[in-house]
Amino acid sequence: MSIYSQDIISDSGIIINQDKKLYSFNLDTILLYNFAKTVKKGKIVDLCSGNGAIGLSLASKTKAQIYLVEIQKELANLSQKSIEDNSLEKQVHLVNDDLKNVQKYIDHDTVDMIVCNPPYFKVSDQTALKENPVLAIARHELKANLEDVLYAIKVLLKENSHAYLVYRPERLSELLSLMLQQRLQPKRIRFVRTSSQKDANLVLLDVIKTVKEASLKVEPDLTIYDENHQLTKEANQIINGNK
Repeated sequence: MSIYSQDIISDSGIIINQDKKLYSFNLDTILLYNFAKTVKKGKIVDLCSGNGAIGLSLASKTKAQIYLVEIQKELANLSQKSIEDNSLEKQVHLVNDDLKNVQKYIDHDTVDMIVCNPPYFKVSDQTALKENPVLAIARHELKANLEDVLYAIKVLLKENSHAYLVYRPERLSELLSLMLQQRLQPKRIRFVRTSSQKDANLVLLDVIKTVKEASLKVEPDLTIYDENHQLTKEANQIINGNK
């Protein structure tokens, strides 16, 4: 049974069609949308786009052409419906294929900005796949691993252009090592924790494609809840769009 909803990220004003039985955007998506410094024109790619929430919402900030790359047909169909519902057919384009085939649709070294919320988890068992295959593929490296994602970013990005990712801190060392192999340098890192007493459970990264060594800025942690279990002022601004 499907549970459909229409939701909006922060104050973007863009309607996102979701099927909560398949996959729906979460805090990771909202944080990445707000962390990314959106280019005003050119070409943007949302890799592992899911239901297209980030890429579609970025259309509220830019006149750039936006490409959503998603392998799963069920999620791609939701993206297409959102494109049509928001009358974005001339700006947002859907690529329903494996990201390893992305050069069939988008020329190398032509992209001005990439956003990506990749699968976080390595494949350890098949339990999740049996219970919800769509969600399992979105969360686990069943169709694409971290190396595949970073290679696609390297191939697509123009020199000195940026990619923005959200990932798990426990795999940060691996991520940074693989990035350097692809000539991708971290420019900004921000850790996210649910409360000041908790370890970070997410990390946001601003990555640049360059042959030069880039200076790295580690921003202050983003804490989601205060000691009263209420959203912090900054988290509330990000999540609800309250400025």
